[in-house]
Amino acid sequence: MLTILTTVVALAASAPQAIPETKELALDAPIAAVTVYRDRAMVTRSCALPAEQGAYEIRIEGLPKSIDGESLTARVDGAKLLDVRFERIVRAVDASTSPELRKAIADLDAAERAGELLALRTAKISDQNALLNSIAAKTATESAKDFGSKALDPDALARQVEFLAQARDRLIAERTTLDAEVRANQAERKALSETVKSLGGKTLESRAAVVTVGKAQPGAATLSVMYLVGGAGWSPRYAIRAVDSGDDAADSLTVEFNAEIAQATGEDWTEVAMTMSTAEPTRRPAPGEVPSEYLDVRRPPEELETYGLAAGTGGMGGGGSMARKMDGEPGWDARPGAPAPASGVPGGPGGAFGDPGSAVEKLGIALEAEFADAEATGGAVVNYPVARKVSVPSDDRRTRTQRIATVELQPAFSHVARPIIDPVVYLRAKARNTSAFRLIEGEARIFVGDDSVGTTTLPTLSPGAEATFWLGGDSRIESKRVLVAKESKTEGLFGKSDVLVEKWRIDLVSAAPGASRVELSDRIPVSRNEQIKVELKDLSAPLSTADSYLKNERVRGVLTWIVELPGRGKDGKPAERSVSWTMQRSHPAEIAVDAETEPVG
Repeated sequence: MLTILTTVVALAASAPQAIPETKELALDAPIAAVTVYRDRAMVTRSCALPAEQGAYEIRIEGLPKSIDGESLTARVDGAKLLDVRFERIVRAVDASTSPELRKAIADLDAAERAGELLALRTAKISDQNALLNSIAAKTATESAKDFGSKALDPDALARQVEFLAQARDRLIAERTTLDAEVRANQAERKALSETVKSLGGKTLESRAAVVTVGKAQPGAATLSVMYLVGGAGWSPRYAIRAVDSGDDAADSLTVEFNAEIAQATGEDWTEVAMTMSTAEPTRRPAPGEVPSEYLDVRRPPEELETYGLAAGTGGMGGGGSMARKMDGEPGWDARPGAPAPASGVPGGPGGAFGDPGSAVEKLGIALEAEFADAEATGGAVVNYPVARKVSVPSDDRRTRTQRIATVELQPAFSHVARPIIDPVVYLRAKARNTSAFRLIEGEARIFVGDDSVGTTTLPTLSPGAEATFWLGGDSRIESKRVLVAKESKTEGLFGKSDVLVEKWRIDLVSAAPGASRVELSDRIPVSRNEQIKVELKDLSAPLSTADSYLKNERVRGVLTWIVELPGRGKDGKPAERSVSWTMQRSHPAEIAVDAETEPVG
């Protein structure tokens, strides 16, 4: 007897455990993180899951109107993600308990009906006006045919014209009055709509994320749901600061990388981990696969029902495959001819997990098998994380500026003088992006010391790339272009040639305390005809020997010197340097010469 009892107990212990029903829970999941894209944002809400093992359907309510329901995804740590769906429910408001709301809704309905009547009256006047135009056109045509003949009756024509004029005057008066009524009705409907909205609205709309998870083992677990929202975005904004220590024009250059954030999503972001991203979340990273096409004999609808293939069955969203499994049906293909379950699957021959122990362990084995095919996927984007948690309330009236990074550059400063174009001497810095940040194209405000010197557009600057930063004019250095002498003459005994000689000088004056390196540029004409000769003579200083200048600018007639300009003297007297040259142009006297200046831009 004892042996029989022991056998019964052992068999009972080895019997498969029934999987519990899915428990429905409503959890509060505050916003934990936000990734802001250029024209939308990805919001992440997170919460803790129950510690007990089992299957749970979690509802997260209160999602905003700006949500893109199709973008809803979920991630689970410590459990298996089985299903996620977006739920939107619209229902009429019960106004029976609020006489004020009930009256406002009734007034709005009446105003809307009045608006429909006004629209019909407007259409009627338009039809009447079209009819008058048709009559007027016909009258004009018939009168033209009878003009100059005895058939034309001037008095009758005058009466017709008078009738048309009076009819049009009546229509104009009616339309003027009607337009005023339409405007008043529109204002009334707008005001009533705002009143109804402030009292709770005519309908209530709820939006929720519904996530099904399974826990094979007890313990801590977390759930995160992610979704895209509209009404948000960011743009890069920069502050480029050149700092003057007093000895030189500038000795450091800093780029402050900021994000201007627009946030009108309808939900506040409070103490969230924020990331600015340049990714486009709706763009595919790769082309889709070419789908295969299969042919088969069409089956009767009743046969499809038998196999569970009819429309609306199967799949997590329709409550098909998961519902069948949770009811204890086999976890494999149950159609006729389908393969049998593999060895080791609960319900098949030979347990893959060995001899089960306690009831909790056996239930865990059943749940692990049940949730084994669940899978969550994700992707990666290039982004700019903010170092600390921030708060951005929903506000459609203003934007917020958030610092992303401060990049210290190692610039090479110089001055640029082009007095043929502008007498101002400009400060320029060249520097490489030595940070790990990819600075994307955006508006930049430039500061030298405490002075704002204007705005520019910072181009996209990848790590390691070099950029030129223009920092405005330096009032301590002046340039002046002077025509020293000009002479026109004719040379030659037999073949006469016209010769033009111009002598130029550029003066640089510096009141800066330290030395400055000035890139000075001017030009001479470039001949496009062998009969016209242009010569550069009497250079007081050699031209630049930089390869890029000789290859790209010298061939265009640009003259560039690198001038080392000392600072002002100890007595405070400004330092001076000058560069001079002569241009000589000659051509046969019998030809005329046209000058053309290439566009600059």
